[in-house]
Amino acid sequence: MAIENRDLEAGTKLVAKYKKEDYRAEVVAGEEGKVKYKLADGKEFKSPSSAGTAITGKACNGWAFWSIEPDSDQTESQEPESSLGEDPEDTENLENTAAAGFRRVPNQKGVQEGQVRLYCNSCQSSFTSPADQPVISCPEGHYPGEASEA
Repeated sequence: MAIENRDLEAGTKLVAKYKKEDYRAEVVAGEEGKVKYKLADGKEFKSPSSAGTAITGKACNGWAFWSIEPDSDQTESQEPESSLGEDPEDTENLENTAAAGFRRVPNQKGVQEGQVRLYCNSCQSSFTSPADQPVISCPEGHYPGEASEA
């Protein structure tokens, strides 16, 4: 899931999947209070994008490429994922869309009541949708079940 809170603290663990391989990085303290992004092989980068580019071999949006490891300390400071409501059908619709290529964004701040912010794996962007209806496609026209091209 794309990283929304860019104020990452040293010690935060990052994960990514590229061409069916798992990659890991850690946010480490750098000079003058800035952080660096250290890959498992020990190489350090000034940005998550440059760390992602080192893996993919092409230009990369590091904030979309990396995700915060679920057990990382940084995860605790982010807003916890809440259910869509008391109605179990809402949760069922969410689970169906997540399995199909759309997933719920953990940070739902600013989303109108009755709406939910989702993330499309294909175009790597978020959009809002009615919480009580299944998602047919994202605004870019990607349909559930389409394979993303990483």
